[in-house]
Amino acid sequence: MLDSYANLKAAIENFSHRNDISGVIDDFIDIAESRIDTRLKLRTNELRSTATAPTSDRFLALPDGFLQMRRLTITGNTNFEIHYKAPEAMTVSNASGRPKYYTITSQIEFDRVPDSGYTLEMSYYRTLTPLTTSNTTNDVLTNYPELYLYGSLSELHRWARDENTAGYYDGLFEQKLIDAQKQENRGRYGAAPSQKSEGPTP
Repeated sequence: MLDSYANLKAAIENFSHRNDISGVIDDFIDIAESRIDTRLKLRTNELRSTATAPTSDRFLALPDGFLQMRRLTITGNTNFEIHYKAPEAMTVSNASGRPKYYTITSQIEFDRVPDSGYTLEMSYYRTLTPLTTSNTTNDVLTNYPELYLYGSLSELHRWARDENTAGYYDGLFEQKLIDAQKQENRGRYGAAPSQKSEGPTP
C-alpha cells in the first residue's frame, strides 16, 4: 500500500525487479517530487499571507516555500490588485507611488518604490512538503500515490539507460498528473454547469 515513504520505496523496488537500487532510490523519488511540485497545483498548497510594502526600495522578500504567485493585492478601504509583468517587460518608474505592477525574481520587485507602507495580501502556491524518513507522507502521496510511483520508476529506468521503459512510465505519470489536476480544479471551482437545449436540436 502506497501510504508511507518506506512503502513507496518498497513498491519501487518491487515494480523494478531490482535489488541494487537502495543507494539511489531516494534520488529517484526526489526527482519525481520536483516534477510534481512544479506542475501540480494543490488546493492544500495554496496559502494567503500579508506583508507591509517597503518604502525605502522596490524589493520584498518572498514568503517561505514560495512557488508561484496567484494574486497580489493592496488591501485597505479600497483594494487594488497589483498586476504581474515578466521581468523583461516591466518598466521601472523613478517616481515613488502606489505600485501598479510587480515581477518575481529571487524576490518580489515592484515597478516603483511604494510611497506608503501599504498592507499587501499575497495568494500563492507553496512548495510541496518533501518525503523524508521523518516526514513519511504528504498530500500527494495520500491522494495521488501513483504520481510518486510512476515518476520514480521513469527516473529509475532512465538511470538504467532503458529509455523505452522510462518513456512508458512517463506516459503513465503524465496521465495521472492530468487526472490529479482535474480533480484539484473540480474541488476548487466545482463541477462545470450542465447544458440543456430547449426544443429540437438543428
